[in-house]
Amino acid sequence: MKLSKLLYFGDFVAAPAAILILAWLGLAGRDAGATLWWLLALVTGLFAWTFIEYVVHRWVYHQIPFFEAYHDAHHDDPDGLVGAPSFIAIAVILVLFVLPVLPAGLLVATGFGSGVLFGYIAYMAVHHLSHHLQPKPGSLLYGARIRHMAHHFHRVPGNYGIITPFWDHVFSTYVGGPRKASA
Repeated sequence: MKLSKLLYFGDFVAAPAAILILAWLGLAGRDAGATLWWLLALVTGLFAWTFIEYVVHRWVYHQIPFFEAYHDAHHDDPDGLVGAPSFIAIAVILVLFVLPVLPAGLLVATGFGSGVLFGYIAYMAVHHLSHHLQPKPGSLLYGARIRHMAHHFHRVPGNYGIITPFWDHVFSTYVGGPRKASA
């Protein structure tokens, strides 16, 4: 859905605020050893995000009609401010990726959830910048932009990963960037 600038860019404020709250909930009154476990859970959550991102983009946004209609709005207007309002996206992430991990303990659940949210911020940033910035060739963002533009404009479906092509390689959905016409 088309969003106002406030709702679109709200993720860049709300997600870091949620991470800070989760860090405080998980780490308040704990020692340095707990911080290491929390950071390990965060890295695990960040890696999990890359898979979540791939799954949602490939099978939810491109296969389930309700979500596909909203995602098609982005494909129809790739430079528009299209997405889910931040309070909805962040609430869904917290419900789906913090609450189920709570049996492992508050420390692990808040670290894991923070990692997923950190991945979500990276996804939002890379995706937005891929559409609204002309990065320098050879940079990581340039590679992400080339991959994502191939997702939008290549005839073969693929490149569902935004922050990494890892899962596209695993599931054989990686497609190369735009090709120059041969002479």
